[in-house]
Amino acid sequence: MNLQITIITIFLLEVLDSCIPTQQTETTTTTAAPTTTATEPPFPCSVCQKVYDTACQGFGVPSLLNWCPRAAEVGVEYLLGAVALLPLLPQDLCSTTIVCPPGTTPRINLFGVPDIPAPTPATLAYCQESGANAGKWYTGIPPIVPIEMASLTCKNII
Repeated sequence: MNLQITIITIFLLEVLDSCIPTQQTETTTTTAAPTTTATEPPFPCSVCQKVYDTACQGFGVPSLLNWCPRAAEVGVEYLLGAVALLPLLPQDLCSTTIVCPPGTTPRINLFGVPDIPAPTPATLAYCQESGANAGKWYTGIPPIVPIEMASLTCKNII
């Protein structure tokens, strides 16, 4: 009888020793997702300043009802030289064509009058690097209806 008790006791001790609850752990590794930052290409013009509104801070800034994307988010690229579509313009132009991203619309800012709808969805802006009108930005149909402007932007559609 003592032998049976001893065997049962040893058996129970073995079972108890092997069934100690432990916490299951899984090893995981995480990696940071690569982020992309939109950057502007180099500015080739010397007399003309950038025409896209530098006050734009991106989606939702300063508010969800009043914001505009940054120039890099729009893909603003300035070119120096003749504009192929407008052969009547001088050859020494700084130009850009703004195509606003979805959810925004092109707006021009005249001196003292902001947020005027641009004449076309793809808005051409040009500036002479020399001459009497050097440094002034225009849009519209040159030389018939040039519209002098202070800046150009893509504004959110409310």
